[in-house]
Amino acid sequence: MKLLATTATAVLMVSQAFAGSYEVKCETQTVPYQATVRGGSPEKVIGGAIVGGVIGKVVTDKNAGAAVGAIVGGAIANETSTNTVTKYREVETCTNVFIPERITDEARLQKVLLDLNDGNSVSKEMTMDAQYTIGVSYDGKWGPKSQLAAEKYLANLEPDAPLYSLVVNDVVIVSSADIGAINEIKDALLEAGVASQIFVDLK
Repeated sequence: MKLLATTATAVLMVSQAFAGSYEVKCETQTVPYQATVRGGSPEKVIGGAIVGGVIGKVVTDKNAGAAVGAIVGGAIANETSTNTVTKYREVETCTNVFIPERITDEARLQKVLLDLNDGNSVSKEMTMDAQYTIGVSYDGKWGPKSQLAAEKYLANLEPDAPLYSLVVNDVVIVSSADIGAINEIKDALLEAGVASQIFVDLK
């Protein structure tokens, strides 16, 4: 039983193997930050010098005392005051990015596309490879655009297979090689009160 489980796991890993690869990509950004710096603004230093000068002259009654007081007052104002400034630093951010590659094995691609359109579980990396191969945006999310591109791609793999188009008011709503899926959409539209027509190999 254990051997069977191991074999099943190995098969799953092989079926989910993807063509693309992960690469580390780095980018450098300039990021602002707040820093506290010592030293007063010119206004504070000059103010301290004036106050110190006045005190020095009053205490000593001499101009020399005023000069010394001005120097000391300015120095104290400069030392005791702080400012918050915005500075900038370079920050490097590295991320592991998946780079998709084209799936060259047609049988493998066909199976992946069918699985994705049927809602079966497919890895994000394999989905991106499939999207890249059929020429749609490779974000790893299988939406309507990816599904439509897959249907067209699958129809091209089988040249004789008809492509069915569902049309509402002369506008093609969806095209698919799967007539069952087209009929389901047609029935859903009819329930909503919207009439539609199915055309084969519409040009």
